[in-house]
Amino acid sequence: MAALIVVTVANYVWQVPYYLHFYGRFGRGPGGLTVLLLLTFVWFLVGTALLVTRRRGGVLVMASFLVVEALFYLVHNLSGAAGRDLPTDDFVLFVASLLGYLNALAAILFLWWLFRTRMRDRRTAAPPGAAEGDTSL
Repeated sequence: MAALIVVTVANYVWQVPYYLHFYGRFGRGPGGLTVLLLLTFVWFLVGTALLVTRRRGGVLVMASFLVVEALFYLVHNLSGAAGRDLPTDDFVLFVASLLGYLNALAAILFLWWLFRTRMRDRRTAAPPGAAEGDTSL
């Protein structure tokens, strides 16, 4: 979980130098995508908080975020950006791209982990209506 948080937060934080590097020098204000970026970050934070505190809905909120994130990067890479967005002469773009690839990988791996953990927990859970400590069926 810690690795997912570090990679995802780093990706969101890196959007600031990315914006300044590509758009800030032209005096352009943040566009409408800034709102979407902030909303998805809140989505991630809510999912993280619910999951870490083991609250109801944590798995669903986090899984939905991770599915959308993985699909975003899949579409991005299938659009022809795969590998071409790793220029070595532009450090800001290089880091942004690298963080994007790491986020895609982290989303897929964490989704797999959530699914596997959820299935294991369901198999080991007591049958509905069974009293705690009652092993008879």
